[in-house]
Amino acid sequence: MNCNVAICHGRPGWPAADAALFLFLAALLCGCTKSPTDQLQDYQQRVARVLELSPATSASPPRVNRAAAVHNRLPLPDSALNLLEYLSLSECRMAAAVSEKNTSLAKVAAASQTLPYELDILRYGPQCVQTLRAQDAALADKLAQALASKKAARMHYWWNAWFSGLEWQAFTATAAAPLDWQDADDAHLQHGLEALDYALAQGLAIERLQWPTTSAMEARLQALLLSESAGRWLASQWLLTRTLNDVAALLQQRQQQRPLCPMGRRTPKAEILNNVFVKIYAARVQPYLARTDRAGRQLLERLTVIEQRMQGTVLPPAFTQWLAAVHQARAAFLAANQRHIQAWQATLRACELMPGG
Repeated sequence: MNCNVAICHGRPGWPAADAALFLFLAALLCGCTKSPTDQLQDYQQRVARVLELSPATSASPPRVNRAAAVHNRLPLPDSALNLLEYLSLSECRMAAAVSEKNTSLAKVAAASQTLPYELDILRYGPQCVQTLRAQDAALADKLAQALASKKAARMHYWWNAWFSGLEWQAFTATAAAPLDWQDADDAHLQHGLEALDYALAQGLAIERLQWPTTSAMEARLQALLLSESAGRWLASQWLLTRTLNDVAALLQQRQQQRPLCPMGRRTPKAEILNNVFVKIYAARVQPYLARTDRAGRQLLERLTVIEQRMQGTVLPPAFTQWLAAVHQARAAFLAANQRHIQAWQATLRACELMPGG
């Protein structure tokens, strides 16, 4: 966590000894660590300084944007029963769900809050049709048709509950901060992944007509909302993509214009650059890169399963366009990482500093 600037720099007018003690304690409590942006900028500037070049200012990669989550909604069937027909259902277990779903609050509730009612209707509806069959065959037929319509749209109810509300909007927040430089927030990221796993398991049960309970759903939605996992991963990946490309450009520019080791032998300047590689990139940047990459792989695995759950359904353009942008950003990151690796290999090899080669 970053410190407040005022804390990190003390207060004007304090005695020197008191200020020094305060700064020491503040550093212990809050770390005063640089942000990921600062850390990556520092890495790029160190490389530029050793190479005696101006820091690269290549075009930044495009950010992944998305429409408001409400645009992810899928259409639902209109199968409302009028009041007289509802009264005929009073002896059915489904009646309570129908009654709650038709309250004024439920009509304006989020899709995640009405999903339990829909599942109860689908769970108890067939028994209700059988009960009504002997009393009112016409109403039983109408109810059976309504249930068939709901069953056909069952994955739409599930989809809207998870991917069209405020929780998904926060989870994919375009303004989310990058992942912390240290791994303190990885547990928070894990809560978001676990929420997705719960949603996917629930979706599989609904797909198989098993009508699962939803007692833990609210807590999982809250975890999805608070984690901002997808948004934070994308922010970190964007920073890394830009930095990796910029550092690669610096290394390539120096090799093309004025090789660091013109005679193919290591030089004092090359030794300094190698120290930057080992102490800054390998020790600091690479662990952050690996954590960001791992977060991306874990999230993309689940996004793939989400698509598989909805096979046969035309998903909203707002979602498919966002997902396409996510894949493009991932491809740009992987390409930047490969370019960065190759640039370092070429530079170090030309100076006899490449291990094994």
